[in-house]
Amino acid sequence: MGTLKTIGFSLLTIFCVGIVQVQGQKKLFKKVKNKVEDKVVDVVEEVNVDESKQTESGERTSTRKKDYIVDKGFINRSDLLFHDDFNGELATEFPSKWTHIKGSIQNNGFLEAGQSDGVIEWISNYATIKPTIQGDDYLGDSFKIEIQVHFNLEGGNQFYNINLRNSNDIYKHHDIRIANSLIGNGNDNLSRMPGQPPRGWHTIQVSFNKGNLKAFFDGVQLVNNPDIGKYGFTHVEIYASSPGSSRPGQTKSMINHFSIAKAGLPLYERLVTKGRIVVQDIYFDTNRFVIKPESYPALDKVEAMLKEHVDTEVTIEGHTDANGSEESNLILSENRANAVRDYLASKGIKRSRLSTVGYGEEKPIDPSNNEKAWATNRRVEFVLR
Repeated sequence: MGTLKTIGFSLLTIFCVGIVQVQGQKKLFKKVKNKVEDKVVDVVEEVNVDESKQTESGERTSTRKKDYIVDKGFINRSDLLFHDDFNGELATEFPSKWTHIKGSIQNNGFLEAGQSDGVIEWISNYATIKPTIQGDDYLGDSFKIEIQVHFNLEGGNQFYNINLRNSNDIYKHHDIRIANSLIGNGNDNLSRMPGQPPRGWHTIQVSFNKGNLKAFFDGVQLVNNPDIGKYGFTHVEIYASSPGSSRPGQTKSMINHFSIAKAGLPLYERLVTKGRIVVQDIYFDTNRFVIKPESYPALDKVEAMLKEHVDTEVTIEGHTDANGSEESNLILSENRANAVRDYLASKGIKRSRLSTVGYGEEKPIDPSNNEKAWATNRRVEFVLR
C-alpha cells in the first residue's frame, strides 16, 4: 500500500511539473510575440527563419537566426542599399536578388559547428554575379561593403573576388581578392593576417570614401590605399575560385551574407529619386502609438531634411502586418502616422507640410506569412507630395 502511495505521489509531481513547464512555454511565446510586434519599421534587421519544409518547387534553405548586419559598428542600417543573407531561398535555384553574368551558382543550406546557414555556393569556378540594382550606377564616391565568406582549408587555390566596376568603361575596375588570411588590393602586394584564421566563416569589410579604400579581414585592417578614386566606380561584381566545385567531398566556396551601404546618402536625395523613403528605427509598444525614445534619432534626421528643404511636403504613411483584425490594424496605422506628424510638428515643422494616412495591412511589401515578412510590412513611409 505504501508503495502505491509513493507511485501516486510521484505521478502527481510529474503532472504538476508538466503543467508549470507548459505555462512557462506559453509565457515565453507571448514575450517573443510581443518583441516581434515592438518594431514598426524593421526592414530585415534580423531574420529568424526555419523553412526546411518541402515545397512543390523544392526545399527551402534551413537557416539560423542572424543579424542582417554582421558588425553593427561598420554599416549603419539607415544607409543600407542592398542586403542578402540567402535565408528562405529555394535550394538549387539561382539566388533571387542577384543577376547572373557567367558560370553556375546556386542556393543551398550549410551546417557547420551546429549552426545552419542559408548560402550561395559556387558549382563552377569563376562564376560571376552582381546585385540586382536597377541602373548599375549606385556606388558613387562613398560606400561600404560587408561580406561573409567561407574558407574550407582543404587545399587548392580558394579565393573570393570583389570587383569594383565602371559601367561606362570596362577597363576602369579594381579587384579586391580575398584568400584565406590575406587580401590582395589591385596590383599591390598581398596583405596578410598576423595569424592563420581557422576553417569557417570570416567577415570582410570594404570602406571607400572619395578615393580612400580600406579593407578589413575579421576586423583587422589589411588595406589602406588613398588614391584609387580616379576610376569612378558604379557597381559591384562578385566571383570566386572554388576548388570544391570539381573535387568530390570537398566543400565549395560559399557566401552567407552580403551588404552594400551608400554611406551618407542624404534622405532628400532618396526622397526625390524614389518618391518615398522608409525610415528605419521607428518603434512603438505592441498595439500602441506612443513613439518610443529610441526612435528620436531617426525622426530627427527627417526633421533636419524638412528644415533644410522648406518647400518639401510629405505624406506620412502608416503600415502594419496582417496580425489582428483589418479594422484594428487600420486604426493603429493611422494613429502611428499621426504620432509621427505630431513629433515633427513639435520640432517646428509646419503641419500644413505633413499629411497622414493609414493603410493598415492593405499594402504589404512581402505577402509571406512569417516573422520576416511581418517585420518588413510594419513600417512608416514618407512619400513626396
